Amino acid sequence: MTLNVIPPELLEAKDKIETKEPQPYWKPSSLKDGESEEFRLLGCYETGHAVTGWQYASEIQDPKTGDLRFNGYVVTRTHPGSPSDIARETDWSKPDRPKIDGTYVKPRRFLAWVATSATRGRLEVLFLEQKSIREQLTEILQEVEDYTWTEEGLANFSIKISKKGSGLDTRYTIMPKVRVVPAKIKNEWESQKDTIWLPNFFAGKDPFDGKQEEDKGLPAGGVDKRGAHVSPTTAKKKVQDDNAEF
Repeated sequence: MTLNVIPPELLEAKDKIETKEPQPYWKPSSLKDGESEEFRLLGCYETGHAVTGWQYASEIQDPKTGDLRFNGYVVTRTHPGSPSDIARETDWSKPDRPKIDGTYVKPRRFLAWVATSATRGRLEVLFLEQKSIREQLTEILQEVEDYTWTEEGLANFSIKISKKGSGLDTRYTIMPKVRVVPAKIKNEWESQKDTIWLPNFFAGKDPFDGKQEEDKGLPAGGVDKRGAHVSPTTAKKKVQDDNAEF
């Protein structure tokens, strides 16, 4: 059995939708230099627990002053192009950090995935904007003999996301570790999985409010360096692990 785990490039864009970040909600940028956090991926694209899309910062004209000001983030299924409300770049070389007319902050591709946190012991949405993290995760998913999935779509491994450096020298790494899924997590997932539906992002609704949006897009999976399709498989043999508390 194969699972389409990583969401695809979607072919047809929808109207942009402004969203607010739901909680619990985690980004690698929240790590400090030298810190790391460990997660187990839960669910996949087919079950509505992993999506890709684009996000950009928007600006709106203040009705009182007429000045442009930050107006939150806009999420789209496909690249939004150059929308009229996209935020301008900031000139960080000047003390007052003015905006630069005629420029705009490039939209960023993201991968969102439901996971359980080893530190906080709860379900969270990982919001991965860093290309290096997405590429490393795709590489891990190619190791189908070692890093497998249960029939329910739960990862038989954890991923440790680490951060080194700061600013332009920031580097992120992912370290996988084989871990069988304990019964506690299986039971928690069975009772909570229907309360989370990540495609809600594209309807401006909270992913933790259950299924509100039908369309997920067309499954395509990840792609390796040679352009081959990457679809992680369910375990064909018993996964051995002596440290399965998470």
